[in-house]
Amino acid sequence: MVDVNSSQRSARKVSGWLYKRTVLCLLISAVVLTITTIILSLRLTNTNGDHAFQTVRPPSKFGREGNKASSRTADQPKITKRIPNHESSNRSNSNVSPQKTSSSIQHFQSIQGATLATKNSETYQPVKSGKRLLTYRRFGGRLNNQLFQFITALQHAKVLKRTLVVPDEVREVDWTGMFDAAFGIWDIDRLNDAYDIDWRSGLSREFQMLIPEECVLTPVEGRQLLNGGPQLWEEWDSRCPDVIDLAGNTGLLFCKQQHQFCGDNEAQFEAYQIYSHFSLSPSLLQHIPSKKEEFKGKGYDELAIHSRRAGEGMYDWEMCVKGNTRTCQGHVSADAHRYCDARTMKGNCAIWLDIDYQIKSKKFLKKKEADYRFVLASDGTHDWNIDFHGQFIVANNTDWLLDLDRRIKGEIEKGKSMQDLSVSSFVRTKLARGKDLSSLKSTLDALTATLLDLFSLVDSKYLLGGYYSTLSLNACFLRGLERMYDSNMCWMLMHPSSKFAVPPEEDVDHLNEMDGMPPALMSDVEHAFVRSNDGNFIAIDRYLIQYKENSNKRKANQVIGVVGDGLIPLTIEKNEKGEENIRADFTCSYGNQQSLATVILMNKTGESYHETYYKNGQQYNTPFSTNGDRFRTLLILCEELRYDKSLSRHPPLVLSSDDGKFHLRIGSSFARPIAQSRKRPVPGEQPLHNDDSKRKVAHCLNPMYGIKDPKWLIEYLEYHIAIGVDHFHIYNVDMHSPDVQKVLEIYRKWNLITRHDWSGKASGQYTTRVTYEHAKWAAQTDCALRSRGVYDYALFSDIDEVAMGGDEGLARALDMCERAHTDRGVIGCSFNSNTVSSVFTKLTEDEEMKMKDKLLLERYSHVE
Repeated sequence: MVDVNSSQRSARKVSGWLYKRTVLCLLISAVVLTITTIILSLRLTNTNGDHAFQTVRPPSKFGREGNKASSRTADQPKITKRIPNHESSNRSNSNVSPQKTSSSIQHFQSIQGATLATKNSETYQPVKSGKRLLTYRRFGGRLNNQLFQFITALQHAKVLKRTLVVPDEVREVDWTGMFDAAFGIWDIDRLNDAYDIDWRSGLSREFQMLIPEECVLTPVEGRQLLNGGPQLWEEWDSRCPDVIDLAGNTGLLFCKQQHQFCGDNEAQFEAYQIYSHFSLSPSLLQHIPSKKEEFKGKGYDELAIHSRRAGEGMYDWEMCVKGNTRTCQGHVSADAHRYCDARTMKGNCAIWLDIDYQIKSKKFLKKKEADYRFVLASDGTHDWNIDFHGQFIVANNTDWLLDLDRRIKGEIEKGKSMQDLSVSSFVRTKLARGKDLSSLKSTLDALTATLLDLFSLVDSKYLLGGYYSTLSLNACFLRGLERMYDSNMCWMLMHPSSKFAVPPEEDVDHLNEMDGMPPALMSDVEHAFVRSNDGNFIAIDRYLIQYKENSNKRKANQVIGVVGDGLIPLTIEKNEKGEENIRADFTCSYGNQQSLATVILMNKTGESYHETYYKNGQQYNTPFSTNGDRFRTLLILCEELRYDKSLSRHPPLVLSSDDGKFHLRIGSSFARPIAQSRKRPVPGEQPLHNDDSKRKVAHCLNPMYGIKDPKWLIEYLEYHIAIGVDHFHIYNVDMHSPDVQKVLEIYRKWNLITRHDWSGKASGQYTTRVTYEHAKWAAQTDCALRSRGVYDYALFSDIDEVAMGGDEGLARALDMCERAHTDRGVIGCSFNSNTVSSVFTKLTEDEEMKMKDKLLLERYSHVE
């Protein structure tokens, strides 16, 4: 019999067993899934436990309260439709991601293959182990280098999912103002809201000391870190779970090309995104020109210019031009000759001389130079008023500084000390004994002026920047990828998805490279030529002048001075002995050093200084020196001023009278003596002296003009080199023919000459108006100061005067001059020379035929 009931009971038994097993499996799966979720959650969470390197948020005066950890991360870039340029909002003062030009982004994506899809960030999921910190060491660059180093370090921290520990600011060159939030320079909240940043641990000296040596990256390791991808990052996590130190010996973390971020496409986008959270405080940002009502609607928003001067210090064109060229050629592969030509690379070091050629967009070109209106961010080393008076506006931090002073005084009145308001080591040291901001004002002024310059460049429709400048570079990144083609150079430096930059679609060949090449672009020294407010005095440059109080002193002192020409407030009076004394009726100011006394040195011809300065040359309608009878070239010494070599940006030197009728502000870099070592190899050349006892001679040629044929120039230089001259200073008024320029270029490559731009355009016509002679005294004084201390003698002459050397060269004449100095205290000597008049006077046909195979030097053997 078949027991049906038994089968049913068996089926029910089996079903019950399966049901229980199924439920149990489901429960186990749920538990496993929960545990897995928790583990993944822990791995994805970027938090820190208790440890020696405590990760904290800044307190209230840093922009945050307490130790609140942020789980928010920076948004990936979003592509949205952008309103037209003239209506665009300022990205630097908005918490909303900037709107972007659709066509620009589409063009960028199509040509560079840009993608916003994340890859490494998904692949790399570090296990929570150790403290997961990242820091760096300040390498000593100036402000914009410091900012760029901070950005790249924060980029590394974000990609590696670590917390950035910001290192202390110890030196003045380190100071960015970020730590010292009581001053209200930065909007730190925006950074803290988007990124994990520790502003406290880096203030402790122990922090750096506790970092294991194997976790301090070498320069090679620093550049390879982001490029290595998740596998390399996990290796570093295993080796250094607590902290990775990018170090300072890596400098600015450029990868592949100059000024390009490290990492893949995603990592580079992360760096760009940081700039959208990077902003000044609203109180400071309101002082950029675009925020001022009086400037709106007047066309100043069309163009922004970052003005740099070639090679600070000696204004060495080669340093600036080579940096520009290296940057340009490193980023542009195809048609590099179109974008990296000599005129563009040189003119970028002096934009005011060649503005039309430097603007690489036809729609922003003007028919006349006088039609340009622009925002100017200048390093202060050139007077833009010479050519663009009334055409530009600049940011002004004066009101902000006054408001800060009032705010700090208010805090002091509430019982706080300057130490309570100070955080960084630099500021704490600077204000250690102070009761106000006096000792910090100069640094505050320079810092905030530079920051306002930087953010002033962001709002304009077109940016004309410097290829080799980190200030211009930061301005490009603040403007964003979507606006990179609205600039002469941003597109060149911003190509995260391709090895080389993709040029703009618009044709930039709007001018011929050699058509009207500005004279200054053929020079090595571009002088300041700044005029006083009354127009009666012109400052050639400001100088650091070397001197020794006694011969036993090893190190020379430095005094700040100005060479200039014209009328200044002074009093010439006689003492009881009838001797004339000169008193300056104005003072010198430099940063925190205000209204200090000055000393004036001037030439005297005839019987008195009064006659030389006031009476002679009255027939000329000019306030400046004239031909031989009136000397108004002056050396102004600000002996009480102390030159601060620690400053990364030097404040202007101000000369001013108490009544305000005389005022002059000169911001050029300090000119100083620099020895030039000859580079050219000359086969078979036998030096006149084979030992180191040969006296070094600089030849200061008076301003030169009128020479178009370089034949005489070659003869002159070669002859004087042969008799013992080591270096020439050439003050070039109008010798700009192609043949002459080629010759001068060759001698410059050999370091035998320094070319000074002495043209009318560079000097505001000072060197070319009224008389030739009037500007030569200024040139001679300038040359003497640039040769002082590095050459034994300076030789002064015109180009048509030849020093008679003989078999011994200049040695015999210098020996006589040395004895005169030693025995009688003579400071200068005059010796025989020949004048070759045919340099400027055309010979007859018969004379030309007789001398056609001879050198010009052979034509004359008599003294004229």
